[in-house]
Amino acid sequence: MKDKLEIIGNMGLNWTVFRIKYEIEKKLGILQKHFPTFSYEEIDLRNYITIPDLMTGLRESRKRYFFSSISINFKDMKETFQLERAIEEADDICQQTFRYFSQHTFSYDHMKWHYNPDAKKSAPIDLHWSAIADLGSDFGDIKWIWELSRFSFVYPLVRGYAATSDDKYVEAFWTYFEDFIDHNAPEIGPNYKCGQEMSFRIMAWTFGLFAFLDHPLTTRNRIELMMKAIYHHADHVEKHFDFALKSVKNNHSLSEAAGMYTAGILFPYFDKAEKWRKKGKKYIQSESMWQIYEDGSYIQHSVNYQRLAIQDLTWVLRLGQINNDPFEEEFVQRFRQTVLFMYQNQDESTGRLPNYGMNDGAYIHPLTSCEYLDHRPALQAAWYVINGELLYKEVIVNEIVYWLAGHTALKEEVSKIIKQTSAFEQGGYYTIRNQDSFGTIRCASYKHRPVQADMLHFDLWHKGKNILADAGTFSYNTDMDNILYFNGTASHNTVMINDRDQMKKASRFIWLNWTKSKTIRFEQQNDYQIFEGEHYGYGDVTHRRGILQKRNQWVVVDDLFGKIDQEKFSLSWLFGVQNVKMLSNNEWIIYIGKEEQWKMKIYSTQDFSAGMYRGAEKPLKGWRSLYYGYKESFPQLVLESQTDQAVRLLTILEPIKEQHQISRDLSKLTLQDKQVNFNKIGSSRIFNIK
Repeated sequence: MKDKLEIIGNMGLNWTVFRIKYEIEKKLGILQKHFPTFSYEEIDLRNYITIPDLMTGLRESRKRYFFSSISINFKDMKETFQLERAIEEADDICQQTFRYFSQHTFSYDHMKWHYNPDAKKSAPIDLHWSAIADLGSDFGDIKWIWELSRFSFVYPLVRGYAATSDDKYVEAFWTYFEDFIDHNAPEIGPNYKCGQEMSFRIMAWTFGLFAFLDHPLTTRNRIELMMKAIYHHADHVEKHFDFALKSVKNNHSLSEAAGMYTAGILFPYFDKAEKWRKKGKKYIQSESMWQIYEDGSYIQHSVNYQRLAIQDLTWVLRLGQINNDPFEEEFVQRFRQTVLFMYQNQDESTGRLPNYGMNDGAYIHPLTSCEYLDHRPALQAAWYVINGELLYKEVIVNEIVYWLAGHTALKEEVSKIIKQTSAFEQGGYYTIRNQDSFGTIRCASYKHRPVQADMLHFDLWHKGKNILADAGTFSYNTDMDNILYFNGTASHNTVMINDRDQMKKASRFIWLNWTKSKTIRFEQQNDYQIFEGEHYGYGDVTHRRGILQKRNQWVVVDDLFGKIDQEKFSLSWLFGVQNVKMLSNNEWIIYIGKEEQWKMKIYSTQDFSAGMYRGAEKPLKGWRSLYYGYKESFPQLVLESQTDQAVRLLTILEPIKEQHQISRDLSKLTLQDKQVNFNKIGSSRIFNIK
């Protein structure tokens, strides 16, 4: 009861009342009455459109779509846009071979819209969507079913056709669409459970429809069937939108608002088009203004979900520009700020960001052959749509811009924005940069639902290599050991006390005892950069962390103090590189690339034991997940000890050629003839630089 009351306090009374009401309506069959099943064959499209000729209306709509004047010269563009890779992917799709979450490949002899290839089980195909579970079901993780039904494969098919003019890509698009309709009766089955998934289908279907509108394989019967399906999807999303708005309260509301806006702005001859357009536009703006903090960080504490939101907003803002339906400047400025947040926390050479928060594999507009982990193509498109300029000079990341805005956009100037040391205090992200390296640290008091117990986690990057890494997510619907490892404190580069997470896990997506933190200092001092912060997730014991950077030398100080009574503590470092070797009981060599080597040396006021884990099952340690549903072994160093008094741990990372000296009592450190003094544990600050 205490836990339930805390959930109500965290989520709010309105959320609680809505969830109770919704669950009652689901159990009583009221939702099923609100969303009755029917057949598209029963629908006369003429009753829902306000113009005499649908084809005339569609051709007018195409003039107000992204690529109405685009034609690709394959010889000129194949190297720039890696279209040969696009053709390979499109060919695989034509052979019913699909990639899931940018990592897993599955081939079918027929389309399997209700099949989970990971669990090798299918969801019910004859039940109303409200009667089907999404978590804890006997068919496994529903995301594996939704992945194919998003129709994200439409984008590679369009790219393949643009490069080759091969009719097979057009036929594949329409064949798969018709097959989906044949095997997914409206409101029946798992593919109608989520309005966000239906919105993604609306976007993908419009992309294929307008790309292939004048092709002979695009028959009138196929067009009319698609228009019925788009109408039904937009109508369903609008009627069910309160669930995303009042219950889910995250990127789902942005995606569903984008789906409504897309249908409303592109098909003004639908009788409900203006309602969809206005409602979609209203909530795109209002939801963005609270989901995106003023500093540009995102409510879901996840860089992947933040990219998903950015792709939603890029899509609708560009449609608004083309259709002379401008958005409010305050919203555009908030959108601009979230792109800048991503840019400032990004590795320059790879386009990757720290693997913070939930990573569910989403890439909703995959109009690029760049790697899934490369965020540059999505950010490039967003920046152009917002500012009319490019963010990166690398032409290989430009293809999404091309599809949304045409070839003239690729000639625009590149904005001169320097990546620099930055603080994003509302979201609790602090990034320290020098010429070759950057480190990021989390220090926040949660205002909205947390997803991972990762406070004071430290990520370190050097020349494109993620030396110290975040483990990622792996899966939402796996056993509790994996959920607790990947979401919990054990997989993050921080300290645990008594093997406890910093918060209490209540369910797959709910934490209790939300962490409170305080940033003590974040500053540059001569040729040093310093962060100091602490959190209170362990009750009477405070964990304070200080990070000091000088050139490529990084010093991490962890202090534990407060009411300490025979506490067990552990310090974890998960490496993002594979080759790490032990030199002594407190020194390790990290091999970065072929030629560069760093060393890590750890000191403590308390004796400790050190263990290196790689893919261990008991205990679960030494795992990393960069793609949803996929994990691989990486070295994870864990130091453990017992203490009945305040303790300090000191971790120093530096290139093998650098040197440091430290006093026996851990009170003084010398880096390149510069002395750093440490204050006593529990003092107002850690570092005292002379």
